[in-house]
Amino acid sequence: MAMIELDSISKRYRTVQALKNVSLSVREGSVFGFLGPNSAGKTTLIRILARLIEPTSGSFSIDGKAMHHTKRLVGYLAQQPTFYPWMSARELLRFSGTLYGMSSSEIEKRIDELLPLCGIQMAADRRIGEYSGGMVQRLGIAQAILHRPKVVLLDEPASALDPIGRRDVLTLIGRLREETTVFMSSHILEDIQRVCDEVAIIADGSIVLQQNIQALLGCHARPLMRLQFKDSFTASTCKALLADLSVENSIEEATCIVISEADYHAKHAKIMRMLSDHGLQLLGLYKQNATLEDVFMHHIKERNHA
Repeated sequence: MAMIELDSISKRYRTVQALKNVSLSVREGSVFGFLGPNSAGKTTLIRILARLIEPTSGSFSIDGKAMHHTKRLVGYLAQQPTFYPWMSARELLRFSGTLYGMSSSEIEKRIDELLPLCGIQMAADRRIGEYSGGMVQRLGIAQAILHRPKVVLLDEPASALDPIGRRDVLTLIGRLREETTVFMSSHILEDIQRVCDEVAIIADGSIVLQQNIQALLGCHARPLMRLQFKDSFTASTCKALLADLSVENSIEEATCIVISEADYHAKHAKIMRMLSDHGLQLLGLYKQNATLEDVFMHHIKERNHA
């Protein structure tokens, strides 16, 4: 069953067309990733779903309710949430509960559920001003789902965090599918691949594709081969020579060349002869499973060339 349905949503800011006829369907109980480069329209769409701004045209529904009746069905976490630094987490959640119209007993019961879920029970009575970035984000998620919304909207929830904070927030997001439907935006492909069931890619305000993550990787991503060399000069030389053989390639980590597995097998003899003729010593050859980044870059390149 679809929890979110978007029908031809467009948004224009004077001379800027931020969204162009965006249509999406998000399954109930899923963690849905909304992926795109900066300024692609991700935040604009999330703010429309949160009813913070109105679309120029188009409509959407949440849990079957038309867009003008969805505000109470949604929880929202901004990209950089700001809370009163003198409040404790417990005080903030109590305050938020009253704004949601929850009873005192309901608020206390829900706080007791959310503090351990979000991993902030040991700091519940500390001032928020003393929290790390990851703790603030986890508190923000607790606030966003306090009133048991049908959908929680997370705008770049882990993009500004250190590796430990990112890991903790992504682990929490993965658990949220037991609570609600999650719609999260990100430009970090690894985060989307790690926690999401389904993904939509947006570029220049338009949807490029929408698909289940595993099906997407299986259908669109190309297996790759990594050629490891002793130094960056050798890798750069190989890159230029591969281009002469019409083999599309890229350099990773300075000393490694990546090419498609199909190109490698089709031109294996030519590649090996080229390496031998130019005295390029190959230290390692590895197969690399395709990632969401490969799919993303492929479709963005295709769109730019269209």
